[in-house]
Amino acid sequence: MNRILGLVLASFLAITCLSAPATAAAPATRIHVSPDFFGIHDSSGLAYDHLSFGALRIWDAGAAWKDIETSPGTYDWSRVDTLVRAAQAHHVEVTLVLGMTPSFYATDKSEPPADLGRFAAYVRAAMARYRDFDGRRGIESYQVWNEGNVSTFWTGTPQQLAQLTAVVGRARNAVDPGATVVAPSFAARLPSQQRWISAYQQQRVDGHHVWHFYDVNALSLYPRETYGDRIGGPEDAIAILGQVQHRLARAGVPHDEPLWATEVNYGLPSGQPGQLSARPISDRRQVANVLRTYLLGAARGLSRVYWYRYDWGRVAGGGTLGNTLLTDPDDHSLLTPAGRAVLTVQRWMNGRLVSAPGRRRACSRDRLGTYTCLVRHGDRLRTILWNPRHRVRVQVRGATTSEDQNGRPTTLRSGTDTLQVGFRPVMVETVR
Repeated sequence: MNRILGLVLASFLAITCLSAPATAAAPATRIHVSPDFFGIHDSSGLAYDHLSFGALRIWDAGAAWKDIETSPGTYDWSRVDTLVRAAQAHHVEVTLVLGMTPSFYATDKSEPPADLGRFAAYVRAAMARYRDFDGRRGIESYQVWNEGNVSTFWTGTPQQLAQLTAVVGRARNAVDPGATVVAPSFAARLPSQQRWISAYQQQRVDGHHVWHFYDVNALSLYPRETYGDRIGGPEDAIAILGQVQHRLARAGVPHDEPLWATEVNYGLPSGQPGQLSARPISDRRQVANVLRTYLLGAARGLSRVYWYRYDWGRVAGGGTLGNTLLTDPDDHSLLTPAGRAVLTVQRWMNGRLVSAPGRRRACSRDRLGTYTCLVRHGDRLRTILWNPRHRVRVQVRGATTSEDQNGRPTTLRSGTDTLQVGFRPVMVETVR
């Protein structure tokens, strides 16, 4: 009984302190979440009919460099044209990933081209075509390469990747100054991958730091499949994000450089022999993964989060590569509960994420591991709560309604209510 009372009291203090005077001089946080924060990968084109999102990353969609340049100097843009026109029709911003190397320029698609001029010609041709496509911008941003520290995609050196980055930056300046250059994405869940990130950021090209040539940094924010006896989740991804942010700061990358999660999902196997697919998790945990990912990502400094992916199919053996699916892998017109959660979290985050008095971040964690995220929308304050490890009871005051993670509303009693909180986020709303 004393332990339960202690949990209630500690969580009560975590919530009721929101209206208490500030005890520290931490600057207030106000984060406006724009539509392009919610990004996606979708080669099927079906996501437009079922989800709301503001950004599309063209990758694993039959539109890599090796697919476009069919022979030296000959480009087939038909696939990219189709994807771009669909995005334009739905007012969605497009990012094109510029790798992988055609077979006539290297012995493997993961290798840098022997002649950087070939890559430069391709990049310039893409930018010239899509800076004004059908009367308006076609592609807003170009990403240098995919996962430069994963040998499946890149087997060159950090210096060679920095040289490709300079090629893209210079092509942008010459051909399409209004475009955004996104640095190569990097996996970051392993120490060796993080060391590779540091090595890349330390490179110079013609005397300039590599970050001189790009506008945005990018991560594939996949945590490890498991941590001990538990499955990796959003809080693990955010811990990785913090580690990389520290490395970027040590490398001298400007602190205001935007950072995108250009891929995110959970449960991806870590190279276990014979394991191709993620171990399935319940719908409830998949929904929680979606909600917690977007909330924590915005609060911890990500400017965009691209979910990988809307239209995931099955791998050999019948499973899927990640464990959190937005659609049925056999019918991409059917949203899963996790897919519907994208709509829920967009509604919850409509407004501005704000910090509690005395706190630096819009999502904070108390000593029991209970997370509290605040969103201000007009005269309403939404408080979103969860605890990834424990079930606790949280006392809230002044709230008029609550919603569970599936968006089901409940009218709260006047005065004080006590809510049970676990790994599934709960949103309570107060009118002020």
